[in-house]
Amino acid sequence: MKDLFSAFGSAVFSPLLSLVLPGLTAISAWFVCLMTSTRFRLLASRNHPETAFVMMLLSIFVGTVIDDLGMRIETLWLDRKRNKRTGGIHADEWWGYLCKPFNVEPSGRRHLRRLVARLKFELGVPIGLAFTSPAIWLNSSITYRWAIAATALAFSLCVYLLMEAAMTHDVLGRLRHELLKEDGEVYSLLTRKPIRSA
Repeated sequence: MKDLFSAFGSAVFSPLLSLVLPGLTAISAWFVCLMTSTRFRLLASRNHPETAFVMMLLSIFVGTVIDDLGMRIETLWLDRKRNKRTGGIHADEWWGYLCKPFNVEPSGRRHLRRLVARLKFELGVPIGLAFTSPAIWLNSSITYRWAIAATALAFSLCVYLLMEAAMTHDVLGRLRHELLKEDGEVYSLLTRKPIRSA
């Protein structure tokens, strides 16, 4: 049962973190803005399951577009910056990592996958916030003071997440560097058998 939950967790958590949450971030303020319209509010209230389904599909679609934009930021900003800092080694290590077969999956590889999901989140949410910010200003039910506060909060969160993305990208590069070392030893953990009392 534990294996079922761990497989479910990794299979669901990564797309949720990298696609759905940035997509929901991008469409959330637009949905709230549309809810100020009486016709849209009536349509949504009469069709709860359909509205939720469309919102989920829309968030996945927008999240996928945001993920593509995040990969552009990673390639044009983070990869170039690290490649310049390492004298071109970063690009070689990236392609070397993709080509290297592992006989035994090192624990660092699982950690790397979690870091990749986190990087996608850290790059995706700022893009989602940039998409959703105009809706805050277009929403007639939000006062000018609240719009300024929400925009300032969104901007601060964007700066913080982009700084975290740069640090996560650096950790990913160092981790790939360590995983590519030929002379590294592979450690395997053996599960201990429970001791039975006589």
